[in-house]
Amino acid sequence: MTTFPDEAFLAAVPVQSLASEPGEADTVVLIRPKILSPRWAWLLRLMKKPVYRVRLDARGTAVWQACDGERTVAEVARVVALASPEEPDTTVRTALFLRELARGGFLQLMARHREPDPLS
Repeated sequence: MTTFPDEAFLAAVPVQSLASEPGEADTVVLIRPKILSPRWAWLLRLMKKPVYRVRLDARGTAVWQACDGERTVAEVARVVALASPEEPDTTVRTALFLRELARGGFLQLMARHREPDPLS
């Protein structure tokens, strides 16, 4: 049985793939096209409402803003834990949220690029 999140997931770097805009009370609204495929993107021009707007709460906003393309999932979870020390299971909750954002196309989970070791 594997546990989630595993070390590989915690080492991934979440990179925002879609736009966002300020929401109410210092929150963020994510903007996702209804069609993500470039092949069918032309259909978006024919739609009255071509995007979904996903309103994040304060915790979701903290997670989204911590995804700067440099921090790993584990580092994002630490940032969120520092901002909300009273919340339990911050690492698991943050990892689950990031996994769902990746599944929805809001962000991509990338491998961290390491600089080559000059001594090897």
